[in-house]
Amino acid sequence: MFKKIYSYRFEFFFITQLVILFGSLFIRSQVFEDTIAPISFLLNLIAGVIFISKRKQLFWFFLILLIASSFLFGLAEMHDDKPLLVSYIQFAIYFAFYLFVTYEIIKQVWQTPEVNKTIIYGLISGFISLGLIGFFICMSIELTNTNSFKGGLLAMQDFQPNVLTEQLMYFSFITMMSIGYGDILPITPLAQKAAILIGLMGQFYLVVITAVVVGKFINQRDEKRFKET
Repeated sequence: MFKKIYSYRFEFFFITQLVILFGSLFIRSQVFEDTIAPISFLLNLIAGVIFISKRKQLFWFFLILLIASSFLFGLAEMHDDKPLLVSYIQFAIYFAFYLFVTYEIIKQVWQTPEVNKTIIYGLISGFISLGLIGFFICMSIELTNTNSFKGGLLAMQDFQPNVLTEQLMYFSFITMMSIGYGDILPITPLAQKAAILIGLMGQFYLVVITAVVVGKFINQRDEKRFKET
């Protein structure tokens, strides 16, 4: 049973990432941020635990993260106003999680001997995970150095608490994909360096990791054709 679940680890992880990123398009923003998003992150944590289940030390680390996150989610649901400390602890848990799981995804994609549909899901999931890491970097900077980012809808964050999260998520992915509309600006030296780092992460991933997978696929296709002739 577990082997079957493990074989679909990339698909499971990818689906939960899509819910985190685009769930607010279909569910009212406040409801999504308060309930659906935390549940989606928990499911993403579960997918991460499946990812590293064959590495016992990391497995127990992630399992502790999952239990801690579930406890904090339940604690937050019991209070109308989530304590600030709880938010910070959850943030730290998710940040640590994505650092470890992104490394594991990239490693598994890099080392795969055969490229198939599952590996393609893993390749996409790795890219999305880098965008989420970029978001956590930006959020860390904003929490420790207020007003490090300016523009977009950030001026409305005093009236709409979820604006900051959504805008920095948007900034991270737009920067990583080198689109750079310029509606949100990093205005402190630390934020500007973070923007450079996020952009480099996206480019290195596309140039190196994606190129390796494409190269393996071409070799795999050529070997198959050679055997058929």
